Amino acid sequence: MSMFCFQCQEAAKGTGCTKIGVCGKQDTTSNLQDLLVYVSKGVSW
Repeated sequence: MSMFCFQCQEAAKGTGCTKIGVCGKQDTTSNLQDLLVYVSKGVSW
């Protein structure tokens, strides 16, 4: 599974992480956090 994470301010060179996060986050965690934000925006709308 490929990873693209843009959630933290610690991303290398100010861009999204593409392999493993600078913070050590796994791709599954990143995907679940993206889903949580997406669902939260939908509920709030």
